Amino acid sequence: MFMMTVSFSIALTFTAMGYWVVLPFTALEMAVLSYCLWLCLRRSSLQEVLSLTPETITLEVGIKRPQQTYQWQRFFTKIQVQPALHPWYRKKVSLVHRGTELEIGRFLNPEEQTELLDSLKKLIRQADAAQIIAEHQTNADAE
Repeated sequence: MFMMTVSFSIALTFTAMGYWVVLPFTALEMAVLSYCLWLCLRRSSLQEVLSLTPETITLEVGIKRPQQTYQWQRFFTKIQVQPALHPWYRKKVSLVHRGTELEIGRFLNPEEQTELLDSLKKLIRQADAAQIIAEHQTNADAE
């Protein structure tokens, strides 16, 4: 709003001096600026929700609500980490299922990516432990 106020104030001053052609270009400039700001806000609202169960991995991607949902068998899905090619770049974290690769956390900085990997390791251990306990209970009930 500040940029629009300043730009239109300048454009109106030039229009009053007789340079009317400045006003349409200012309006066009502010329209492009508003659209770019809207795109940035929309892009920063992207969310990814990863859910783990003993049998499946589910990834929901979207803005405000899930727009795409991916679900894979956990046994055939692996987490792949590709190191950064250069210190300025970030590493790439992907879910790979039978040859299909999907990058997760594209919008995370390096520290947040490390935190994501630590959380994923912890969740996988918990899901494995839950599956082992369930199998032992099933075997004990069968005996």
